[in-house]
Amino acid sequence: MASSATTEVPEKVIWQPAAGKLTAEPGSSPASDERATSPSPDTAGMLKTELKALARQSSHYLAALIGNLCLGFVSFPVYTRVLSVSEYGIMDLGQRLLLMLTIASKLGFQNATLRFYNRNEFSKNPAERRKFFSTIFFGMLFTAVTVGVLFQITAGVMPQALMLGPLANLVYLILGLALLRAMGSILWGFLRIEERTKTFSTLQVSVKAVTLAAVCALFPLIGHFARVFFVAAVGVETVLVLGLTAWLLQRDVLSPRCFDRSFFRTAMAFGAPLVAYEFSFAILGSADRFLVRHYVGPNALGLYSVACGLANNVNEFLVAPINLALVPIYMRIFTSDGPDKTAAFLRTAFDLFALAAIGLLAAVSAAGRSVLILLASSKYSGADQIIPLILGGLLIWTSNVFFGAGLLIQKKTLRMAGILVVSAIANILLNCALLPKMGLMGGALATLLSYLICIIMLTRASHRLLPLHIDLRAFGSYAIAGLIAWMAGTFIRIESPALNFLCRSSVVLTVYIALLYAVGGRVRTAADGALQWLRSRREAAISHASF
Repeated sequence: MASSATTEVPEKVIWQPAAGKLTAEPGSSPASDERATSPSPDTAGMLKTELKALARQSSHYLAALIGNLCLGFVSFPVYTRVLSVSEYGIMDLGQRLLLMLTIASKLGFQNATLRFYNRNEFSKNPAERRKFFSTIFFGMLFTAVTVGVLFQITAGVMPQALMLGPLANLVYLILGLALLRAMGSILWGFLRIEERTKTFSTLQVSVKAVTLAAVCALFPLIGHFARVFFVAAVGVETVLVLGLTAWLLQRDVLSPRCFDRSFFRTAMAFGAPLVAYEFSFAILGSADRFLVRHYVGPNALGLYSVACGLANNVNEFLVAPINLALVPIYMRIFTSDGPDKTAAFLRTAFDLFALAAIGLLAAVSAAGRSVLILLASSKYSGADQIIPLILGGLLIWTSNVFFGAGLLIQKKTLRMAGILVVSAIANILLNCALLPKMGLMGGALATLLSYLICIIMLTRASHRLLPLHIDLRAFGSYAIAGLIAWMAGTFIRIESPALNFLCRSSVVLTVYIALLYAVGGRVRTAADGALQWLRSRREAAISHASF
């Protein structure tokens, strides 16, 4: 601090383009800098309004997500109990083909919906608004129809190459549903860009609920076959697409004459590079179904599909909150506080994730058979043996949100796509090598290994951009505690599947938490903090009562 006798020359902050940074120049005062950088009342009010809108809209999306997850747990036992083992496998196989056809039909075009929407411009210029909606809508229709026709031609020439044998009776339904979902992707996008989050969320849950109701109504009429699901889905989603299209026509934003070829090419150039990422991810998570049926048979595919479905439902309850909350938070920290604090946050967040994930894996591994019988029935016995491997692979994959953060922050999406391509190829090769020798266990092991390969590659690539040093000692203590807890749970043997599940999972989690508390670390810190808080509340209540 300068003495009172010292006179300091004020400085002025200017921008030097060549240097790319702020520098000081004599002639300004620090006070003026503070006034220049402090938000005005109007800006503060605007930020407050936007944050309220963000909180409100996020709550709508979260409600839809929870609703869909709950419907997933309801629909799973319905499909597994009504369908035979082989028919359930065919339904799952059809959904995998549907996923890949939908990605190919979209060609990344749906990403242009969010990227090129300009609310201020379109509110002033209705012609530009009509051009945007019309080009996106009819452009998606064109790409989806083209992909569908090309697939039919290719399937007619090389049906065995596309492995359509078990899906021969479902091809037209799957193609129709792929077209509807491609169109639905941009219609959902239109709702999002106009911030109609309540409508978006309500429709999302309603479509899944009505589809489930339609399936249950059609089973007695058509029979207990996989095609019932696709018939119901086509019917429900046709109504959705037609309804949203009618809404757009009513607003006079759709016209074939307003289709703009230049904007279509621009939108395609923007979205096309992302197709490799989406398609590789689909192959990474779906190729094993085709290979299981090819090498092991239709009944084995049913068992494998049920194990994957159960593991995925369990994983989603842990993954969904992370995906919703984590990315916006670490993006904000990186922007405001830099890479070091971002890495520290991710390191702590991963530590908590690993703690929860290992405990969950131990509980499911010990009680997997009981869960399988409760949700699917005893006809899928044997699938419980591969659930831990599949769930372990999914949890390993979930860690990409931590270990791939550097690539995402630096927008290295093409690098991420390349890693997924390599991982998808590894998945296919591992399945081809292990399935003939080990059966379903080989498929589950191939899935786990391919996800592990992907995460190792993502970690190496991301570490150069955002170093993330994991506490291996803490991770090792979680793994050892999880293993001991799982062993303790396996000693519980109760005839009732429900009681067996409750007792085994309770014992596993109790032992797991007790062991981690004994060795110290986060569990002991959290437990001691909770006990201290309870004591303080109790003392406050006693003093208030005495007063």
